[in-house]
Amino acid sequence: MSATLKFNSAKDWTLLTMFSFLIVGIYGLLMRLKFLFPLPFLDQKNLMHAHSHFAFSGWVSQAIMIFLILIVTGNNMEKSLPKAYRNILLANFLASLGMLISFTITGYAFLSITFSSLVVLVSYWFAIVLWQDLNRSSVPNAILILIKAAVIYNVLSSIGTFALVYLKVTHQLDPLKQLASVYFYLHFQYNGWFFFGCFGLLNHWIFKKFGQSIISPRFSWLYISTVVPAYFLSVLWWKGFPNWLYGLLLLTVLVQIFLWAKFLIKFFAAKKKTDALQLSKVVFILWSCVAFAVCIKLILQAISIIPALSQLVYGFRPIVIAYLHLVLLVIISLFLLGYAFNSQALKMNKGIGVGVYGLLLGIFLNEFVLMIQGIGGLMRHSFQRTHETLGIAAIIIVISICLIIHKQIFCSPKTESVEKSE
Repeated sequence: MSATLKFNSAKDWTLLTMFSFLIVGIYGLLMRLKFLFPLPFLDQKNLMHAHSHFAFSGWVSQAIMIFLILIVTGNNMEKSLPKAYRNILLANFLASLGMLISFTITGYAFLSITFSSLVVLVSYWFAIVLWQDLNRSSVPNAILILIKAAVIYNVLSSIGTFALVYLKVTHQLDPLKQLASVYFYLHFQYNGWFFFGCFGLLNHWIFKKFGQSIISPRFSWLYISTVVPAYFLSVLWWKGFPNWLYGLLLLTVLVQIFLWAKFLIKFFAAKKKTDALQLSKVVFILWSCVAFAVCIKLILQAISIIPALSQLVYGFRPIVIAYLHLVLLVIISLFLLGYAFNSQALKMNKGIGVGVYGLLLGIFLNEFVLMIQGIGGLMRHSFQRTHETLGIAAIIIVISICLIIHKQIFCSPKTESVEKSE
């Protein structure tokens, strides 16, 4: 890696964001260790808040912003980004770092809430600047709709954050209202900003390689319209929903399954027509895992439409944690990692597979044990050694991310390649 790293180019910012991913992994490891060792100097709840907030803003949002900036500016990975965007990325990173430190030390307090509010304000800033550039860009309309929807849902998700703060400030301790606010934020982050941000990136990559978009504006409009009604899937435990809402939710779930299946069919049809959509072995495995995980997510959503199951699942913490990790780690993080390799923001060099496959092993071991914990909780049965196994999974994840970063920093440029055999 060049010794003159100044965080001007997208490549520099992507590497910094990989360090954020590492921090998220380290915090996950610390939380696992807290179940095994006292560690009295660390508060578990503070670690959890720091881990989740930083994962959202310091890792996922930062990475999506970097890649969306490249789309609207047309910059390559090595060229310096426009100053306005560099300032936004720096502000987001510093606010996220402040949030990480303050949550770790104080938990929910003045400083952590201040930095959280700053992160939200930066997201508004980014939305305004990107929107203006999107209107001037040559991005196809179908993809433009996806990206603009992602930005809108990112802004909309902040309503959940401010609602939760309002409830706490006014001492409204109704747990259902607080839970509904939290799920509002999570839903529009996960299923709005994160998913459509990544889906827009994927479709833009396909457009650049294939020469045309494989989705239509009608497809995009229909897909993004399912996000708002889908929120109610996470609050079906709230009493008093009318019967027509269940019908709408069933339609929403079926439409999402249909659209995802249609997209996969169109993608593989396009892939057969051109070698331009061929992927390296590493990226193919990463994105195959993502596609499979999206299918699992859609199935789980379909099951959750049954009110009794929804109340059981969304009210049971181990299952909620497993689901959130399925989306954030498997779907979003693995997609972003694959996209970074595909766009050469990260170098695909000799031996990189060791770090990537190790990361996959750690993530899927983590998901499997969380699923076992959830099933055990529903059956009122405690499986042995789950905390130790989760600790091992966290260690594997941290070591694997370290290996990937090591390859980026110390790899000789002459060894870089994007070989199908890697």
